[in-house]
Amino acid sequence: MISESFWQELRQETRGAVKTDKYSRILYSTDASIYKVEPLGVFFPQHRDEIQAAVEIAARHSVPVLMRGGGTSLAGQTVNKALIIDASRHLNRVLEINAAEKWARVEPGVVMDTMNAALRPYGLQFGPDPASGNRATMGGIVSNNSTGSHSIVYGMTADHVLRLSAVLSDGSTARFGPVSAAELPALQRQSGLSAQIYRRLPQILRDKESAIRQGTPRHWRRCGGYNLDRLLDPDALNLAKLLCGAEGTLGAIQDITLNLVERPKFTGLAVVHFKEMRRAMESVPLILENNPSAVELMDNLGLTMCRDAPEYARLLATFIEGQPDTILITEFTGDTKAEVDDKLDKYAALLQKQRIGYTVTRPPTPEIQANVWEVRKAGLGLLMSVKGDHKPIPFIEDSAVPVEHLAEYITRLEDFCHTLDVNVAYYAHASAGCLHVRPLINLKEAAEAGKMEAISNAVVDLVSQYGGAFSSEHGDGRARSWQAEHFYGPDLYDAFKQVKTLFDPRNLLNPGNIVNAGPMTENLRFGADYKVISLREELDFSEDGGFHRAVEMCNGAAVCRKDTGNMCPSFQATRDEEHSTRGRANLLRAALSGDLSAEELTSPRMFEAMDLCVECKSCKSECPSSVDMAKIKTEFLAHYYRANPVPLRSRLFAAIGALSEIGSGALAPLVNGIIRNPLTRW
Repeated sequence: MISESFWQELRQETRGAVKTDKYSRILYSTDASIYKVEPLGVFFPQHRDEIQAAVEIAARHSVPVLMRGGGTSLAGQTVNKALIIDASRHLNRVLEINAAEKWARVEPGVVMDTMNAALRPYGLQFGPDPASGNRATMGGIVSNNSTGSHSIVYGMTADHVLRLSAVLSDGSTARFGPVSAAELPALQRQSGLSAQIYRRLPQILRDKESAIRQGTPRHWRRCGGYNLDRLLDPDALNLAKLLCGAEGTLGAIQDITLNLVERPKFTGLAVVHFKEMRRAMESVPLILENNPSAVELMDNLGLTMCRDAPEYARLLATFIEGQPDTILITEFTGDTKAEVDDKLDKYAALLQKQRIGYTVTRPPTPEIQANVWEVRKAGLGLLMSVKGDHKPIPFIEDSAVPVEHLAEYITRLEDFCHTLDVNVAYYAHASAGCLHVRPLINLKEAAEAGKMEAISNAVVDLVSQYGGAFSSEHGDGRARSWQAEHFYGPDLYDAFKQVKTLFDPRNLLNPGNIVNAGPMTENLRFGADYKVISLREELDFSEDGGFHRAVEMCNGAAVCRKDTGNMCPSFQATRDEEHSTRGRANLLRAALSGDLSAEELTSPRMFEAMDLCVECKSCKSECPSSVDMAKIKTEFLAHYYRANPVPLRSRLFAAIGALSEIGSGALAPLVNGIIRNPLTRW
């Protein structure tokens, strides 16, 4: 139980809002993963110094802390029984841009696409491009060591983090950047936790060097565990590389200095159509010999989901011919259009010579190329729009192997899943050997949920055989941290634990992630004990399987938090999670499933959360899962007004036909006079 004095101190010593009510805690109990953990409360710092104040106060009261941005984590590392520090509302600025030296300093809550928009006039961008970049924040991207479709060119986020400022577990601050062997002794002689880290960490690295070199996956695309392999150069110790990918378990980031890359001057795409997915995967090594900047795969299920979503069906029609089972999206870049066209011509000739694919389309304009990438980036959410309780869930989705083993790895994994009577869906980064595998599992049944552990164990064994990585871009979190010792081995795992203890001896920073994790089947959003109340529905939700399943279509991907497009206007106006499509779905699901009392479904507080929804149906068209919050709100209002008085204003609007008829008859002169009167018009 958290003492009231903690909350009092936090409110007195900071200006940021502090929310501890049940609704706010529910809003931050989920992310884009399969997990749900209700936090202790939520803090919205208005300045970077308030992160330090919050962590220091939390340390005094032994309160766990979790930094959070957009809440787009797929592994559950952004939910915890902790004080959530939401940096996305206020700490979202680009602080400095040095175009000459190609770096930028940013706050942790700035959205990646927003940052890149600020860099565009300089012809620069941040290299890694996760699909969630239109709502994921840079603090989260760094903490996760994310990457994206162009990882074969730009690598991981850790390759681009130059330095960062962080608050350590005791509330002290540190500025981490490159430290030479000559500079290290001066830092070690200082006092405080950062000096203690600089004294002890080199010894851990020396003692565990063999384990680090042997236990770290050989595959370059990896982000699990702690990045100890990046610290082995004695002449270039940069602890910013260690906090990158640490998932908030070693420090709370205040600002980040990032390396920038030049934007490609010209790009071209070739969309290769296949009748079989295995043939597509087998073609990847040969395709990579042409040095593309990206090779992305979409399978039959993903393409089918696109066709079923109106907005994405329209986009798909601009670059797909016929009914392919699988497509490979291949990108080439160059300094001139002629250079790109030449690369595409040579690529087309190779495909024809090697009989790769049955047809190839070349999106001719930047607009149609943008359509291709929008469809690809929507792949995750689209897969989650599958109707019913069996969902393609994330828990092994970002394992990666060298591309020459990709087809064999996927075949063996699929065969194993089929022995458990589990189907799978695929999408993503064929070029990096990272095909996102989504087993379709019904987490509401204990027997089904139990299959996750068996599949996870099989994946660890398979990727180890191929020299791959258990996590290559989505991190460990609750889904994979429990496998850390199994995958990395006891010696390297012990090094991870020593590092965690050094940085966070009281285990207050996002506990239970990377080390000392609980079972993967704990704290599921939809578990075997998940039940919903019975409602007499006013609208027809039979296509969704009922009102509750229409609400459950929200998987938490947070596309409704983006700054562009039409969804979600109330979030874009308020920057408040409560007024996003995800927020409303979370609250309704809580009332339906018992996290809130059943009476809350028709309470004034729930009405407040639903009220700013303008029922524009942008979510129906732009949400990859096609969540129809307008229809959901209509159903909600029917129940709300059954339990609460209907306001006069609403009654007047409902009777507009009858009122118009009265006003257009004998009373017309009076009504027209009132309408024309300047006082009443005002």
